[in-house]
Amino acid sequence: MAVSFRALRSALPMLLVLAIALTFLVFILRRAGLFSESVTLSAETLQIAPVSTGDGTASPPEDVTLEIITLLPKDGIPAIFDPQFVSAQEADGFLRDGDQVMGVVIDGDARAYGTAFLSNREVVNDTVGGRAITVTW
Repeated sequence: MAVSFRALRSALPMLLVLAIALTFLVFILRRAGLFSESVTLSAETLQIAPVSTGDGTASPPEDVTLEIITLLPKDGIPAIFDPQFVSAQEADGFLRDGDQVMGVVIDGDARAYGTAFLSNREVVNDTVGGRAITVTW
C-alpha cells in the first residue's frame, strides 16, 4: 500500500500539531510532579570502576541519575483484597498450556495466580495456609 506524497503532505500539519500538544502535556505533567521523578545512584552502589583517562591515571566514576516516568497516578491500579478462585478443572476452560501462573503453597494450602490476570492488577492480598501474603507482578 503506497502513500501518496499529497496525502502525506496534507497530514503533516495535523501530526505536527499533535506532537506539539503532546510535548506541552508532558511538560505540564512533569511540572505538576505527576509524571516523573529522579533517582540518583552512587557509583559505589553500582560498583562502577574508575575510568582510565589514557595518561595512566583514572578518574573517579560519576553517579548515575535516572528518571522514573510514571504513566498512572498513585494507586491507579486497584489492589484486590478478597480474591476469588476457581477449581483447577474450571481454570482448564480458560487457561492454555503455555499460560504462566505464579504458585504459592504454604502448609499444604495452594493458590495459583495467572500472570495475565495479575498484569491488570497492582497487588493481590490473600491468605494462604493461614498466613497473610501479597502477590505482585
